[in-house]
Amino acid sequence: MHYSTDYIPQLTGVRAIAAYMVYIHHFPPVYVLHPVLLQLTKEMHTGVGLFFVLSGFLIFQRYYVHAQPHSHWWSVYIRNRVARIYPMYFLLTCVTFASRLIRHHEFELDTFLLNITFLRGFSFQYLFTGIHQGWTLTVEECFYFSAPVLFFAIRRWNFLVPLGFIYCTGGILWALGSVVNVQQFFTPLLFMFYYTFFGRCFEFFCGMWLAKFIMDREQHHRIPQTRHYTWIGIIGAGLCLYLMALQQPESQYMGSGLFTPLGGALNNFVLPIFYTMIYYGLLVEQSWIRRFLASDVMVLLGKSSYIYYLIHMGVIQAAVDRISPDFRTWYGALIQFVLLNAIAIALFKFLEEPLNHWIRRHWTWGIKRNVAAHVS
Repeated sequence: MHYSTDYIPQLTGVRAIAAYMVYIHHFPPVYVLHPVLLQLTKEMHTGVGLFFVLSGFLIFQRYYVHAQPHSHWWSVYIRNRVARIYPMYFLLTCVTFASRLIRHHEFELDTFLLNITFLRGFSFQYLFTGIHQGWTLTVEECFYFSAPVLFFAIRRWNFLVPLGFIYCTGGILWALGSVVNVQQFFTPLLFMFYYTFFGRCFEFFCGMWLAKFIMDREQHHRIPQTRHYTWIGIIGAGLCLYLMALQQPESQYMGSGLFTPLGGALNNFVLPIFYTMIYYGLLVEQSWIRRFLASDVMVLLGKSSYIYYLIHMGVIQAAVDRISPDFRTWYGALIQFVLLNAIAIALFKFLEEPLNHWIRRHWTWGIKRNVAAHVS
């Protein structure tokens, strides 16, 4: 089976699982869970890492072979990334700030500009402004814009040199941020480690390494037939979540074990390895999990998961909450979950997808037709 350019439906289904993990983290089902299981829901923020590893894999899989250091290739690449991520983020950010202006008569132009340019993700002070969970898009965009450069570096030095360079760059930016200390840009150190690309880059590198590993093995017809990697990855990831849950501070009911030395190491360095094993298993193993994730329903939910992620907390979620039963009851949580998914699917079908296609058709800056054919 060819993996370098083919669409892989089961990985689209994983996107929905990752989004739902983050939703459960923000809205834990306190009405039914055993205390130990409730502790585990506090660590479901790790769905973000599932996204990051997948992003590393998909971007490398789609663009590594044809990446070229000339402006035409870059133009098509940037067009595709902008068309995929920016329109819905921009529109929903505008809705968020408009809602705050109408309801509270508050509007801060600098905060708005930092949000629509993704720069808020470099400042701890502005990190959770606008769409609260949107800070992850700054991390994603850092990877997107650096990925072609990383491809060239990987071709020359393999993975360790560019990975080390990113960590060193993050350290330099933190040192400068600590000295200048302007609105907490690039400081404090824990912010850089947990919330920026300079601390989370290993997750993307795991995904890129997996794509390269499969490409190399496929080229030599050495893709092994195995039945164990999916479950090893799931069990290993579950163990990581359990160990992180054990680190939760007893004095904080909603506290996470992430912000401890062990929790941070598990989240940033160990979990990505198990996520990589899960993805490898989903690619090369035949299992009911793979079939489930590749089903039409899960693929649809996966395609709309980006919007679901953006709306699951914020203005739209608050509106849904006002018209549905209390989400702290099982039926209220179910109704809210279904309504948010329905809204996400509708926005995907009638807004996100058409905007994506429109931008791809009308973006002509720096693009030559023969180049565009190689950058899909």
